[in-house]
Amino acid sequence: MDGVYSLWSRPRADQRPGMTQLERLLFAVSVVKWRALNGRAFLFCDSPYARYLESFGMAELFDIVDTKSMEAVNKLDINPSTFWSLGRLAALATVAVPFVSLDCDLVVWERITNALAPGSIAFAHWESTATSAWYPPPCELRTPSGYRWGAWGKDNLNAANVSLLYFGNERARDSYVSEALRFTIGNPAQPRLDIGVAPELLYAEQRLLPLIARRSGITAAPIIDAIWEPDLDRFSSHDPRFGEWDPLRVLHQAAGITHGWFHKTLLPTEDPRRIQLVDDLTEILKPSHPDLLMRITGSNPC
Repeated sequence: MDGVYSLWSRPRADQRPGMTQLERLLFAVSVVKWRALNGRAFLFCDSPYARYLESFGMAELFDIVDTKSMEAVNKLDINPSTFWSLGRLAALATVAVPFVSLDCDLVVWERITNALAPGSIAFAHWESTATSAWYPPPCELRTPSGYRWGAWGKDNLNAANVSLLYFGNERARDSYVSEALRFTIGNPAQPRLDIGVAPELLYAEQRLLPLIARRSGITAAPIIDAIWEPDLDRFSSHDPRFGEWDPLRVLHQAAGITHGWFHKTLLPTEDPRRIQLVDDLTEILKPSHPDLLMRITGSNPC
């Protein structure tokens, strides 16, 4: 199974690529583990990120590095500060189905292809769309000029967290990319300072996916059968197979997935849990890629 990653420098404040040490470790371990357990790894990025990763020796981890597809995104009328993760659409639109798209801070520790049903859609976990600042009623969202909701504005399905996203159906993939672009191109929405994101981005990426699946008549199911409640800042339901998921855990990770997004963003550098995550990832990478680890961290791993 092909694993797909994407990086886009335009959303950054100075439009220059950059990663913290923790981000580089998460990314490197993610790619190394994916290739060892699941298949090829593809990177879709713009030229600045390609050069940045080459400087750390990380570009060599990938089977394919594609910069042309991502450069095409720069020509679209998309506000990168609002739709900062929509660069991944270039990857989703290009790769042959089936494939798995992974966030650069997400690590899969097991052979996940055994859990993916052919012809279906799978994603990380559910997110509740009960009225909140993150998921307001669609009628309150900004839209491009001339946009018509049609049936989309009448549904209130839970959202699909797409930090991990599997497409086994080409028609559904094409519909998702097309509808997401229709909603984002020319959309004047701005990020909300109180929640740190634009609800329009969450609609295009996460709320739209279950709607596309239902319209296509195919199954869309979570890898981790749990529901995240944005207002509560926690999961309100848990997967009965392993109980409450700790997305930061590396060792003894029952869910088979580590996702460092929340903790790398909100935990200060000196927080014990962040330090433990860096230490755990370092120990994972040290035996097989000591030279790469030294370039990523700037220190001798021995």
